[in-house]
Amino acid sequence: MLARNFLYWLGLIIIMLLACSFQTVFWYQIFGYLTPPLLWLSVVNYVILSRKAPQALFWIYLLVAVASIYSSTGLGILWLVMFVYFWAVVMFKNNFYMESTGYFVLINFAGSFLFHILFWMTSILLEANPTKILFFERLTQILLTPLFSIPIYYLLKKWERYMRAPEIYMDTARYESE
Repeated sequence: MLARNFLYWLGLIIIMLLACSFQTVFWYQIFGYLTPPLLWLSVVNYVILSRKAPQALFWIYLLVAVASIYSSTGLGILWLVMFVYFWAVVMFKNNFYMESTGYFVLINFAGSFLFHILFWMTSILLEANPTKILFFERLTQILLTPLFSIPIYYLLKKWERYMRAPEIYMDTARYESE
């Protein structure tokens, strides 16, 4: 059981690395200068939705540290933004939750918007040289992230079924109706 948990989380880290690699390198080879979606945020959203709060927060921090390899943003800023982001999504999840692709797409749409707002506000408050608004680039990411979250959702669901992932939030029968 311990080996399976280790392999599950190692696989999730590898999926995060692949999503970040696709977003930062391969995307530009296919689509040119079109701003890529936040694929790493889709993986983060999946972990937030599929795990309980204490465990999910630990793994979010680890996955964001992995994703920060591909970014010029400081890890402290990302962790601060993700801490606020995490609790916002958890509060929404605890009040309105259903396991479906549509819900995951909605979380990715609202989440990418929230991430950009939180990142911009944190940058203004804490950095000497804050990030620019870049309206069209951020709007493109907000619109593309939900679209590209659908294959990530099915990939991660398949990975959890294959690895028989433990302690999945959806298996608690808290909100399921059949």
